[in-house]
Amino acid sequence: MKNEVIENRIISKMDTLRRTIPELFSEVSTSYRQKVVYNLLNIVKGGDMNQFLWTLLRLVNARHDHSKAAEIAKTLNELYGYSSKFFEKWAYSIIMGIMSVKTEGGE
Repeated sequence: MKNEVIENRIISKMDTLRRTIPELFSEVSTSYRQKVVYNLLNIVKGGDMNQFLWTLLRLVNARHDHSKAAEIAKTLNELYGYSSKFFEKWAYSIIMGIMSVKTEGGE
């Protein structure tokens, strides 16, 4: 039962990331997002959780003036304790969030 509660909490945090990440990347170009997704996918493929987190935190920090940056950083901090067991799942949640961005130009 306790593991189920923890897993539900983690799923909720991953959902928060999947919903907030697109807002953070909505104002950047499609080519920039594609480059970010490509880099993050390669890091996940290599299983390097530290590199993934370092890269992601750099991206969030670069957008620190965005209203969602603090919420994303907080959610990442909450997931960090569970990151090794659920690394691929939350990493893919973030990547899918970035990929789901639609720009005003209809890209």
